[in-house]
Amino acid sequence: MALDDPPERTALAFTVGVFIGFSPFLGLHTIIAAILAFVFRFNKVALFAGVYINNPLLVAPIVLVSYAIGAFVLGRPLRPSQAELDLLTAPHFFDGNYWRQLWAHSRELLWPFFVGSMTLSLVCAAAAYPLTLRLLRARQTKKLAQANANAEKP
Repeated sequence: MALDDPPERTALAFTVGVFIGFSPFLGLHTIIAAILAFVFRFNKVALFAGVYINNPLLVAPIVLVSYAIGAFVLGRPLRPSQAELDLLTAPHFFDGNYWRQLWAHSRELLWPFFVGSMTLSLVCAAAAYPLTLRLLRARQTKKLAQANANAEKP
């Protein structure tokens, strides 16, 4: 991964990507990341790596964990009803009936999901920055040591 930005800026781009990736704005992550990459001139590789750290296989568990965190924070039941669980785990973004049902359950379902997802975004982003920065600095140090060793060879 050839990243020309300083480790701090690359770690920041990755962290912003992680925040976006865990945010409740499902379906808009790529658009949000593209806009922020353009506006703040973030390293696109690092930013999108952070956004897509939660791949499609993890979306359903992340949504459920987000809901549970939000329900806990809001003092609501941790387990949604079966109808609400179906809405969370099997979204049908192009079906108008799905959106009507989601709206009907929005207070019980979307508010805990939003609060939990934002909480998860903040926690994951807070962990991502120091870990990424440490890895990038270690990589940079190793690269410099290697360059110095190669320069000393006759």
